[in-house]
Amino acid sequence: MRITISEHEFGAIQKILLQNDTSLYDRFNEELKKSILSCTKKKKKATVKANMAKRKKSKNAVTNAVNMLRFENKKITVYSVAKTAQISYNTAKQYEDFILAQ
Repeated sequence: MRITISEHEFGAIQKILLQNDTSLYDRFNEELKKSILSCTKKKKKATVKANMAKRKKSKNAVTNAVNMLRFENKKITVYSVAKTAQISYNTAKQYEDFILAQ
């Protein structure tokens, strides 16, 4: 399980662990070091590349769905585009301005 916490929260957790359980405190800091070391430039670049590919695929799906709905003379809404493109509503919502401009 992963959670995202602020630096302030992290510090507060460290203080609590240090007062109550030093072995858990050590493990906590060990995991932090692993996390920092695992974040390499290569991984960051791969993540950016994968996200760009995913966005491009979604944009193409939205464009195709809008064209299909227009061809079928159906109402073009975020929901109808999401359903036609077989993508989540939240993904389609990211392209709401593009969809509503059609």
